[in-house]
Parts: sequence; C-alpha cells; structure tokens
Amino acid sequence: MSPKIRSTEIFKAIETAIPATSIEQAIAKIKVKEERTRSLPAQLVVCLIIAMSLWSRDSMRDVLKNLIDGLSEAWVKVGKYWRIPCKSAITQARQRLGAGVMTQLFHQLVRPMANSATIGAFINGLRIVVIDGSWSEYGH
Repeated sequence: MSPKIRSTEIFKAIETAIPATSIEQAIAKIKVKEERTRSLPAQLVVCLIIAMSLWSRDSMRDVLKNLIDGLSEAWVKVGKYWRIPCKSAITQARQRLGAGVMTQLFHQLVRPMANSATIGAFINGLRIVVIDGSWSEYGH
C-alpha cells in the first residue's frame, strides 16, 4: 500500500465504489449457498478477495484483520466474538465462493464513469478507454 494514501481513505473508497448490497446481490444471483454459519461468510470472502489486491504484500490473515478493523459493519458483517481463521480455512472459503460471484460483481458495477461533461474523457467525440486485460470465462 502506498504510504501516501491512508488506509481510512482506501476503506472509504472501497465502500463507496462497491456497496455492500451489490455484494449481497452478486452472491444471491450466483446462488452461493452456505449450509451453516461460518467464520468466513461469502460476503466477507468477497471483501477479502478485493482487499488482497490492495495489500498484495501482506498475508491473507493480515488483510483479513485490516478488513475487520477498518471497514464498516454494513460492509463486513461478523459477530462480536469473531476471530481470524487459520490459513486453510481462508483457502477453503475462497474455493467455496468460486469465481462466479466476482464475475457477477464485476458486471454489476463496472461501467464508464465519465460523461460528456468530464474534462479529458472524450477526444473528437470518442470516449477514451483503458483495457486492463481482464477476462471472463463466461464471454461477457
């Protein structure tokens, strides 16, 4: 993480760009069902996957701790006595979630942010875009 950007600012940006309700909708649409109450519910795993890219040099357990300490209760729902799970539990939770929820969340949220009034967004009437090499197995 860049030392110039405080983590509180990053958390505010995440919560603004990715509403908790969008995560819940993506999980529901893909029909990820949890058979029992887990220490890593699907919504928290989605948050962890997003945060792993922001703190890529930290362990998954440290990223998870950052999430729990820094995000609002609306975004990360855990119980009062929640503890950070072991590495294998984190891996299993990611496997249970699969890629479909992240793909769905991507398609729900990603859209052009600039409009015709945004300075520098268009040249000669054409929108400037950036392609990052993301790929979806679903062809979307």
